[in-house]
This record gives sequence, C-alpha cells and structure tokens, in this order.
Amino acid sequence: MEIINEVKFNGIDAIRLFTSSALPRKNNIRIHYHTLIEISLVLRGKGSYKTKNGVYPIKEGDIFFFRPNEAHCITDIESGGMELLNLHVAPYYVYTNLQNATSSNYIKILTMSFPLTSNKINNVLSKEQVEEIINLILKIKQEFEQENSDYLTCVCSYLTALFILFSRAYNGVEFTKSERKNYQKLLQAINYVDTHYKEDLTLDSIVKNVAYSRCYFSSVFKKYMGMSIWDYISIKRIEQALTLIKTTDKNMLEIALECGFNNTVNFNKLFKKYTNVTPNFFRKQ
Repeated sequence: MEIINEVKFNGIDAIRLFTSSALPRKNNIRIHYHTLIEISLVLRGKGSYKTKNGVYPIKEGDIFFFRPNEAHCITDIESGGMELLNLHVAPYYVYTNLQNATSSNYIKILTMSFPLTSNKINNVLSKEQVEEIINLILKIKQEFEQENSDYLTCVCSYLTALFILFSRAYNGVEFTKSERKNYQKLLQAINYVDTHYKEDLTLDSIVKNVAYSRCYFSSVFKKYMGMSIWDYISIKRIEQALTLIKTTDKNMLEIALECGFNNTVNFNKLFKKYTNVTPNFFRKQ
C-alpha cells in the first residue's frame, strides 16, 4: 500500500487515497470489512471480486463501491498482478459536512438500509457516466498529489459529486424527516466512537451523546449501518491493528492493548472473524 495523501478532521482519519498492488493468486479467501466507505478503481490487471451481491470479473477501468461492513475480497488475480487506486472515506467525514450531507439525497445510498443492485459501478452506469466518475477520482488524486491552494476544498467537492453520481445510478430516493433526524444522531454517535474506540466504551456512554434510549439507538444503528454498534467498534479496532501490524514491530499484546482490546485472546478471535486470518499470519504476508 502506498498512501498518496490522507486527511484528518479533529485528529480523526477522514479521507485516504492510496494505491495497492497484488501478485497473481487463486482462490484467496481473506474476506475483509471496513467501517469506511470504499471506492476502488482498477488501474491494471484482471481477476475476480467476491461480494455478498455475487462474484464480479475485474478488469482495468472497473469501479467498485462498498459501504461500511460490506464484505469483499479479490479472490483471483491473473498473471501480471493487479494495481488499484483506493479511496477510503470515514463516516466521520459525513458528520463534519453534516449540514450539506443531511440536506442531500445522496447520503441515503451510504446507509445499509438502501439496497444496492451491484457493487460494481460499471454494471449500473453508462460508459459515459463511468468515464465521468473515473475523471473525478483522478482529479482527487491530482489535487492530493499537488496540494495547491484550497486543494482540500476541491477534493471535498469532487467527493460530493461522486456520491451524487452514485445516488443517481442507484435511483436513490429522498430521506424522510425522521430518517434525516436518525441519520444525524447516528453520525454524532459514530463521531464519538471514532474518537474514543481505544477506550473501554459502554452503550450508556455512546447513547448519552444522542439522547436516544439504548434499545432504540441499537435498532437505528443496525438499520443504517448494517451491523451492531459493537461490530462497528470491533472493526474500527481491527482496522487500526492491521495498520500497526504492517507498520511497526510491536508484539501482538502491545497492538491489542493500543487498539482497545483487553487481551490477546479476544483480539485474536475478532481479528480472525473480520479478516479470516490470524494476526501472525497477516504479519507474514
């Protein structure tokens, strides 16, 4: 992975653009999840992508779109390997742009309550629209690389345009008034979790920030995010662990404690659940 640029808001990771490459492989089963929104552009190579919506053939110019907690895995890569340009956007980014986001219809496609017909954008947009999206992604890359004046404003504008195009592709419908309120509360809770996930979180401490009952908040979170609040916290912690395993020489106990786990037993169990491999196996890859 080669990071092109990343943006933090109030100390929290919000937007990251990076390239990733992989060698040829077959029948890879390391399915993984994110707490992030992911947009991937295939720059080079051919293979197969497995998601809950099916198995998609991959080729240069294909675009994939995943919401938080949507399992996905590139299972096969043909000879010559593969290179991708990946854009990760944290739900917290939406929170920081709350007034604009919750007054717009595109935000609905970012919730798991909205069914996607395909994770492969090329399947739901015309060739011209796909080219427009590729152009926007490459403009984001250019702004991040050059960092000219107001480059972040340009990046955010291009990102909004991307989400709007996705919304149109999936024939997004408007939020109701109650849905907007729920989503606003949800993003406030995500902001709190993203800031405190390394701590010993409780449901009471989370719902205190949104003024919802424990039961109602849990149901709303599950509906919009497609996972429980505890799944979200666990995946957030595993994401941090993945980075530490690959970028530091810390042992697994140190990494587990730094990411909010109480011990390596629970850490190893959840790591295997969300990545399909053990922490030690991941470090050796």
